[in-house]
Amino acid sequence: MRFQTSDGDKLVIAGALRTPIGQAGKTLADIESYELGCQVAEALFKKTGLDRSKIDGVVAGEINQSSRAPNVARVMAVKLGLPLESTAATVANNCVSGYEALVDASRRILIGEGSVYLVSGLESMSRIPIYLKGARENSKTATVDKLKANWAEALAAGVDAVDGVEEGLTDPIRNLNMAMTAEVAAQNYGLTKDTLDGYAHQSYKKAYDAIVAGKYRPYQVSVKAGDELLEDDEFIMSKTGMVENPDRFKKASPLFDSKYMSLKQFYDMYGEWIRVKFEEGKSQATTTLFNACPRSDGAGAIILTTEKRAKELGLKPLAALKSWGMYGVDPAYMGIGMAPAMKTAIDRAGMKWTDVKGFEIHEAFAATAMGTMRHVKENWGFDLEQANADGKVNPHGGTLAMGHPLGATGLRVVINQLMHMEHKNVENCIGVICAGGGVGGSVLLEKV
Repeated sequence: MRFQTSDGDKLVIAGALRTPIGQAGKTLADIESYELGCQVAEALFKKTGLDRSKIDGVVAGEINQSSRAPNVARVMAVKLGLPLESTAATVANNCVSGYEALVDASRRILIGEGSVYLVSGLESMSRIPIYLKGARENSKTATVDKLKANWAEALAAGVDAVDGVEEGLTDPIRNLNMAMTAEVAAQNYGLTKDTLDGYAHQSYKKAYDAIVAGKYRPYQVSVKAGDELLEDDEFIMSKTGMVENPDRFKKASPLFDSKYMSLKQFYDMYGEWIRVKFEEGKSQATTTLFNACPRSDGAGAIILTTEKRAKELGLKPLAALKSWGMYGVDPAYMGIGMAPAMKTAIDRAGMKWTDVKGFEIHEAFAATAMGTMRHVKENWGFDLEQANADGKVNPHGGTLAMGHPLGATGLRVVINQLMHMEHKNVENCIGVICAGGGVGGSVLLEKV
C-alpha cells in the first residue's frame, strides 16, 4: 500500500489536543459530545494558529450518535464556523472509531479530495440513552403523546426499557458482552488474576505519575462544567489510594465467579471459544472491575494534512503516518484482533517487529492487552511482555487508568503515541485498539 500522496508527500499530524477524560456520570455528564468536540477543536485552532477557512473537511469518530446530532461532524463544522462547502462525515467502527476517522481523512487526502482535515473523536457514555423498545410498534404507545397518555400501561403493553450501554457492549452474534470476551482471553492465554491486577496497577501508576509530572498538559484543554473545572483525567485522580496500595486490587471479586455465575457455568456457556478445559479447583476466574477500564466521556481533535501543506500554512508537523492496519477476528476473541492489526501495519510499512521502538496498546481490559502480547509471541515470536518490562509499552499509562470514551479513544492513543516518541526519544511508535465485533485497528507513526 502507498501511504504518501501521488507526488511523494507525507501525511502529517500538525496539531493534537484532547479533553481530560471524565468518568461517566460525573463532571462532564451534562455536556453533549459535540460540545466537547467543539471545545477541543476551538482550542486546537487557537494553539496552532490555523485559519479555519483552510479546513477542507471534518471526519469524526463516534459510536453512539444522538438524534440531536445525527451527523456530529457536520454539526461541529457549522458550529465551529468552518466553510459551509467543506465536507463532513461521521464514522463508526466501535472502539476503533477515532482511528477510523484518522484513516478515513488520510484516504481523502491521498485521493485528492482535500489537503487539510479536522479529525475528531468524541463520546459521552453518560448520555447514551435508556430507550423504549417496542413503543412504535404498539398502537397505544406509537407516538410521544400516546406514550405519555398510556405510560402506566406501557410495560404491560409490551414496551421494554433497554440500557443502550449494556446492549451496545454485548455482541449480538456471539452474545458475549465485552467483559466475557476478556475472560475468554484470560483463560485462553493462561492469565491469572494476580497477573492482571499487577498489570492494572502498573497502568494506574504510570498514568498518575505522568499526570502529576505535567506531561499531558501540552496536549489537553481543561473543560468547565458548571462550577467545576476538569483539568486532569478524572478516574485515575480519584484512585490515588490504589496507586499507593496495589493490594486493593485483590479485594475486587471476579465477575465470573460470583452468585450470578460460577466459572464452571461460564465454561459451560462459552466453552466453545475457550481452548483449555475447565478443571475444578484449578481453573480460576480473573476479570474484575479494577482490571477493566471505566466508562467515560471525552473528545479529541487532530489537524491532518500533508508535510508540504503544513509548511505553506505555518504548521509544525508533530509526526507522520507511516502506515495503518485494520484486521478482524471472531467477535468472541474481541481484543486479540489487536495482534494481527499491528502485524498488518508493520508489514505494510515494510518493517519488522524489532524495528518498532514504542507501543501504545489499548487496555479495554488487562486481559485483552496481555492476551494480545501473548498472541504476538505465540505467532510471531516477538516478546511484548518483555518490551513492557523494558518501558516500551504505554510508558504514560493506558486505558485502564485514564478511561475509555469509546469514539475518542483513538485520538487519546494518538496523543500517547506522540508523547511516547517525544519523552522516550524514539523514532516511531505503533498504537493499537480493539473493538466489539472483533475488529482491531493499528496506526504506525514516525517522527518527521
